[in-house]
Amino acid sequence: MKTPAALDLAATDYRTQSGARHAVPLTFRAAWPYWLMPALLALVLTLIFLNPFIGDWDGLDYTVLSVRGYPSSMALGRSLFIFFNHALYRLGHSLFGVPAADAYLIFKYAVVLQCPLAVIACWTLARDLTRSVHVATASAMLVAVSPVFVLYSGQVMTDVPSVLLVALALIVYLRGAQQRKLWLLFAGAVLFGAGVNVRETTAFYAPWLVVAPMICGWKWKRRDLAIIAAVVVVFILVALSGFGFWYLSDPVYRMSWHIWLASMHDETALHPVTLRSALPFVVFFFLTAPLVFVALPAAAWKEWRAHSFSPLLACAAVGLLSNLLLIFNYSTAVNWRYFLTGLPALAPLVGSYFVGYETERLGSRRRGFAVAILGPLLITAILVVLVRPASSDHFNKLSVAKDYITRLSLLPRDAVVMAGSQTVAVTYWHGVGAGEWEVIGIGGGWPGAQLETVIENHLQKGRRVFLDADPHLWLPCGWRASELPTLVELQSRFHFQRVSETIFEIKDLHDASARDQPQLERLLPEHRPADVKKCFSVGKTN
Repeated sequence: MKTPAALDLAATDYRTQSGARHAVPLTFRAAWPYWLMPALLALVLTLIFLNPFIGDWDGLDYTVLSVRGYPSSMALGRSLFIFFNHALYRLGHSLFGVPAADAYLIFKYAVVLQCPLAVIACWTLARDLTRSVHVATASAMLVAVSPVFVLYSGQVMTDVPSVLLVALALIVYLRGAQQRKLWLLFAGAVLFGAGVNVRETTAFYAPWLVVAPMICGWKWKRRDLAIIAAVVVVFILVALSGFGFWYLSDPVYRMSWHIWLASMHDETALHPVTLRSALPFVVFFFLTAPLVFVALPAAAWKEWRAHSFSPLLACAAVGLLSNLLLIFNYSTAVNWRYFLTGLPALAPLVGSYFVGYETERLGSRRRGFAVAILGPLLITAILVVLVRPASSDHFNKLSVAKDYITRLSLLPRDAVVMAGSQTVAVTYWHGVGAGEWEVIGIGGGWPGAQLETVIENHLQKGRRVFLDADPHLWLPCGWRASELPTLVELQSRFHFQRVSETIFEIKDLHDASARDQPQLERLLPEHRPADVKKCFSVGKTN
């Protein structure tokens, strides 16, 4: 019988034995110190960077939809994420009387709990691919300290739940391919399809459904090809079933989805994908996981030379493809969080490279492992020391939505509100039943040259229209700055009556009682040099 020390040595042996990369690893239960370390680190970082409210603007939309139990009009609806949250809310509301306004706490901490589970799943995937607990731990650490993973682990967003499902799907399907167990293959396909219903970029992993069996020794025989084809069909059915049901059965959803699609066409026209998009693409890829980005070419080359197109390299290739496909969407030039898509598949290759390189350099597996995890720990220190102050400022800006109900309480419950970047806050508080406000939104909802007509139509219907002229809500950056001249022109078309320090009611030009001056020209970029300097400028794409 082998001693625990001998088992640990075998678990991390880099010599090829019986056609495998490493010897049989420690069991999951016996290896608990290895997977617990990155899981606890991820949880601690999440709590340090916990969002004080809901998170990014999409999170407010998800929260309202989760309370209502209705899919999002974005992409394929994210129905699994939303209805899972809806079930949690119904349970919390029934048992503890949680009001709709506090439902976000349930959803946010559900994501927090999924954070260490996602890291453990990534650890297991790396262990299965490399048969090394040391490599698995280094790989999981790379995921745990990803700035995007940390910042979005404390928000009502789909990113971390998507990482969890992707990692689980990769594990289950790989085991099915290795063991030729059909139920594991189909279970993996179902998990991939479920992941699409959390975040659509999971669909970019579809090549793994074909690559994994072939890299595990399957042949181009009729039976094997038929099994793979059936697996792909199951994946497609699960991936599209939720969206298909709502699209075909609900005319309101169908109409709202087409409105979203039209807005995406408009946004794409405003932000076309060009060569200039490559710079922010590379920058955001790097920021998502700096060590993974930097070491990836060397790790891939070393793996290819040592083991040719191994399951480890194949998995990383699919993960890299998943990230590269993001370049066809303009959003990836303005938002860094999408690059979390490929990280679960990329981290094992880079973790194997770091541990292997340091082991060869130092001549000791234990010292090589210790040095390999110093990099992620350095990223942790940078996150806490440098990123924490900046993230606090960012989170405080986002959490303004939590307090915006105070301003809304000054207005009629059925008012039409122009609130700039707090448009989503108005929609949120309406969605949780605090009022019946309607918005004239920014971005895709901005009427442009038709703004005057839209306001006049509301006034003719007896609706009262209000403008929050707080400069913090009207950013002088990129495409947002293009909305400001139209806003300023309202001063010559309407009269204004002050309601509060920043809020004005917009009235007909013939209303002599409204004579307040909102001084909207102060919102223009040329009058806000300090704010313009703060605008994000990578590739000038914001």
